[in-house]
Amino acid sequence: MRKKKLTLRETAHVIAASFWSTIEQKGEPDRTQETLLRKMFPSLLVTGPFSIILGYTGGLMALNDRLKLRSMVCAEKGDLAYIASEESAIRAIEPNPEKIYAPAGGEPVLFELYGGERE
Repeated sequence: MRKKKLTLRETAHVIAASFWSTIEQKGEPDRTQETLLRKMFPSLLVTGPFSIILGYTGGLMALNDRLKLRSMVCAEKGDLAYIASEESAIRAIEPNPEKIYAPAGGEPVLFELYGGERE
């Protein structure tokens, strides 16, 4: 029997899982999937403040805690992506980003390299 691996987005939903009340408000299939992940991997939920930037073959993933106790800002210009704890750090490197945003707590941000789609 072949084991299924979790995607990066699924892994993010395990580490920074939505609150039960938030999951209940989601539509299908998100509600079913997030409920399953919370029930299967409860001990892997990270509580407390954190921001993670993960580099992998083919891209980057950024994730902060579900309460957004640690700040995280993302920006893009052309095919470049920026991730920092403060907007001023990004603007020191790129004064005029095309897009700048602060992801919601627990919302994974994926930047794919080499022509892959950005999520």
